[in-house]
Amino acid sequence: MYRISIVAFVLASLLVACQSTEQTDAAMEEAGKVHMEIIELEKEVHPKVDAVIERKNQLQVEGRELTEAEQTYISQVESIENSYAYFEENLVEVPGLEHDHGHSHDHHDHDHEGHDHSGHDHDHDHSHAAPLDVTGEDMLIIQKEFKDTLVSIQTRLAALGEI
Repeated sequence: MYRISIVAFVLASLLVACQSTEQTDAAMEEAGKVHMEIIELEKEVHPKVDAVIERKNQLQVEGRELTEAEQTYISQVESIENSYAYFEENLVEVPGLEHDHGHSHDHHDHDHEGHDHSGHDHDHDHSHAAPLDVTGEDMLIIQKEFKDTLVSIQTRLAALGEI
């Protein structure tokens, strides 16, 4: 009788472990899908961030006193620039997900004269942070947070308007 109880316990434990692994795998797969959505969204957001940074830099080098609207614009762009730099430096890769970020970072196609690189790294190697040893559920939460950050940046860009 005692031996049957042990066997039943071991089988139940294996069943729970298998279900937990399947849930983690499913969550990790979903995290991979969210990460790919991030990459697609980044393709849209990145050139817009570069464009507003270029405009900010043009305003700053004009050699005249800036209007209040221009000062506000510069402040908002710097905030976006800092958020985007944080996003790029800390985006976490999903383990086992093979992909290409799909945007060129050679930057030879646009002028950087007067471009302040202090808050915006142009190496863009996308090495990201070291892979995290987290569950699939945690990775999904992390990826959703990064997507929310990028959506927030996109919203702030849209609200900027023209100067």
